[in-house]
Amino acid sequence: MPTTTADQQLPLPAGADSADAPAFMTSFAGVAEDKLVKQYTNEADRTSRNGTPGQGEICWLQNLKRFEYWNDTAAAWWEVNPLIARKTAEAQTANNTTTFLSDTHLVLPMRASAVYKMRGFWYWDSGITGDIKWQWLGPAGFTVPAWTVSSVGTAVNNTVGNLDASGSNSATTAIGRTGAGIGTFVYGILEGIVVTVATAGNLQLQWTQSALEAVNTRMKTHSTLELLRIG
Repeated sequence: MPTTTADQQLPLPAGADSADAPAFMTSFAGVAEDKLVKQYTNEADRTSRNGTPGQGEICWLQNLKRFEYWNDTAAAWWEVNPLIARKTAEAQTANNTTTFLSDTHLVLPMRASAVYKMRGFWYWDSGITGDIKWQWLGPAGFTVPAWTVSSVGTAVNNTVGNLDASGSNSATTAIGRTGAGIGTFVYGILEGIVVTVATAGNLQLQWTQSALEAVNTRMKTHSTLELLRIG
């Protein structure tokens, strides 16, 4: 008869009795599968193949390239790790415009009916007239009830200055911070909360100049956006 391992209680064949093999394989498949990190093409594939997940079960979604686990208390799949996006190029610029650009790098997928803590490390350069401002684009019904951007007020490289913060209670009530001239970077920290309702979709940063100036305002490479599921 099959025996089991002391740790995961996986069935193991006992001795050389060939009659144990069919029973062993059936038992092993039934027990072992629930302990694996399962892979699915997307959420629809997961729902069709795994309609009754167990508490703490982990899976990998190929389309979103992320791990999720089943939260029995919330009766929902939650992201295992924070979602992080990094700006990898500076192809976009805002020059003599206050029309918002949708950043092609600082964008992350959100689940429906979820609450996320939002963080980011940003740096940018802009003219001292144009400056920079941000707002958010997201799925239907989403809100950003509280968010803030803090940066060094003097905005000079390698110089210590006062940390100034601006806050907003709306995704489209923009926050603006200063520029220090092209080639002089300003460093900022993002903190906030994002809430989705019935519709899943991407959270995407938008930015532009606060005032018209004929210089290239840019979000710099290696700026980041992070989402951590908290509800």
